[in-house]
Amino acid sequence: MNFVKIASYDNYLSANMTLGMLEENNINCHLKDENIVTIDPLLNPALGGIKLMVAETQVDRAIELIKQAEADYLKTTPCPNCGTYALIVKEITNIPDSFWGKLKNKLAYGQESTYKKMYHCEQCGKDFDELNSM
Repeated sequence: MNFVKIASYDNYLSANMTLGMLEENNINCHLKDENIVTIDPLLNPALGGIKLMVAETQVDRAIELIKQAEADYLKTTPCPNCGTYALIVKEITNIPDSFWGKLKNKLAYGQESTYKKMYHCEQCGKDFDELNSM
């Protein structure tokens, strides 16, 4: 059976919460590099974090479940700036065209492209890298 990386985490709590949710929904998955990143967090950038690996045949369903869980969470989370419940996920993928851009990303992040996830409030227009619990 082939497994595909669908997400990468920098801490074991988020990784295991997502893993548990997928396993409850009968998705065949596991975490890769969890032990080494947990034992030595300084290796996280070099390894690319804790990888969530999902069976190739179940990738679409797993991504759908993760996105739905996040959307449900955002419905109950107020904007840290204005307090309204208008947060959405904003995903940005940077795939450089030039050789030098790809090389820079490969050296800095271990991969040619970069991905950033942010939260955007549709009411006040502010962007947030993380949502802290209030």
